[in-house]
Amino acid sequence: MNTIKILFIALVFSACNFNQSINKDLITGATSRGDGLGCDDVSIQINGKTEKRNTFTYGEKVDFVFDGISGFKEENGKVYPEISMVVVKKENQIVLSEPNLLNLTEGTNLSPLQLRANLITSFPYQNNEEYEVQLTIWDTKGEGKFTYNMPFTVQENKLLKIKSTNISYTSIFIWNKSENKVVSDNKMSKEQKYLLVLEGIDGLKIENEKIFPALSLLLTDAKGNMIISSPNLYEKYSNGIDATTFTKGQIPITLTFGDGQIYNPYKLSVQLKDAKSEYKLDITTELELE
Repeated sequence: MNTIKILFIALVFSACNFNQSINKDLITGATSRGDGLGCDDVSIQINGKTEKRNTFTYGEKVDFVFDGISGFKEENGKVYPEISMVVVKKENQIVLSEPNLLNLTEGTNLSPLQLRANLITSFPYQNNEEYEVQLTIWDTKGEGKFTYNMPFTVQENKLLKIKSTNISYTSIFIWNKSENKVVSDNKMSKEQKYLLVLEGIDGLKIENEKIFPALSLLLTDAKGNMIISSPNLYEKYSNGIDATTFTKGQIPITLTFGDGQIYNPYKLSVQLKDAKSEYKLDITTELELE
């Protein structure tokens, strides 16, 4: 009789802990925990390619893919999952919060169930900041929950060569307007629209609460043909620009390649110079058009 009681208690204990497990990925440092919900596999896709890393280039698109999520309460053959995402900086400073990524008000009957959450890693990196992404999947019709936390860091986009003389910046990158993402390699399309974006520029000399920047842009093809040549995009601001507005804003520079024959590589050279000093910021790269 005692043996039967012990066996019965063990079975009840196991049932109560269904889908309760903690796993750690030794490569990425990610931890996952099921509490009523189970997951067959979690993978990371970076710009569409499955990888095992937690250091990302500024602006990369990272997809967290949850395969075989189970344990949801069914209603009329459908389940009602939801996902939240929070990114915290060291010491739990919240830098991103997305409480409802799915909004599946009508539910889903997909089986096996795969859920995705994507993160654009456009976070400051100048001071070796450390981050953690915290993803929670839960059952909106039941009590089940699954959590996934992963530490990560962001590094500068190596596409651009940046040389600074006493001018600081938060980030500098090429933005694909057509696809709403940061360009992470040198492959570009004539059919799409691009911006070179400078953020958090600081260090120019201030006179009467104004700064006096000069911004030049030169784009040439492999045959030396000038595609864009602008000696000073700020020429009309000879009387200066409000220093506070300039520092807090973005500098978007449109990049166009024309409709002629393609001669790769294209050389891009941009210089931001302080008209009141020798301070400057030089940006160069080579681009391949497709």
